[in-house]
Amino acid sequence: MKKTISLAILLALNLVACSISTEVPPTVVPPAEIQPTVAPPPTQAPQHYTSILQSLPNAEYPIEIVSTGKAQLKDGAFEEPAAPGSAIKTRVWLGEEHAFGDVNGDGTEDIATTLVADPGGSGTFTYLALVINDKGAAKPLATILLGDRIIVKSLTIQSESVVVIMLDRKSDEPMSAEPKVEVTRTFKLQDDKLIELK
Repeated sequence: MKKTISLAILLALNLVACSISTEVPPTVVPPAEIQPTVAPPPTQAPQHYTSILQSLPNAEYPIEIVSTGKAQLKDGAFEEPAAPGSAIKTRVWLGEEHAFGDVNGDGTEDIATTLVADPGGSGTFTYLALVINDKGAAKPLATILLGDRIIVKSLTIQSESVVVIMLDRKSDEPMSAEPKVEVTRTFKLQDDKLIELK
């Protein structure tokens, strides 16, 4: 009798166990490991362009405002007496604007930049300067006056032309007025001189 009861209990427990559905949790597939985005290294100018750019602060520039017609910069600046024996100085320094591009059609990139000249008076004159890439060496070739107390917004070289966007004044405004009139001027190299296109 005891064996019969035990077997009945075991059988009942077995049936209960079988009636319980055991769900197997789905396999969780971990998401693919996210690779960090690595930014590409900044584009650098080819070595000979970098060399030319680095040589600008110590190059000799043709510029009419100095006595010899040439300003040999040292560490980006030049100065000389405004007149023999004068304490007043004429100063010329390299501007901050630069543009790369082929101006003379030889297939290499030249540099357009600016020079600022202070002859010791009230004016501060900005010049456009063209530096030719002469087989990897900087060769300042030509300068042209942009104006007195103007602001150069940008320089670009397009289709062998130098394009200057600058702020100037209206023709009837005094030089003391803040330059607010935007002007676009375009220059070409002709016979080793910068000529403005009209």
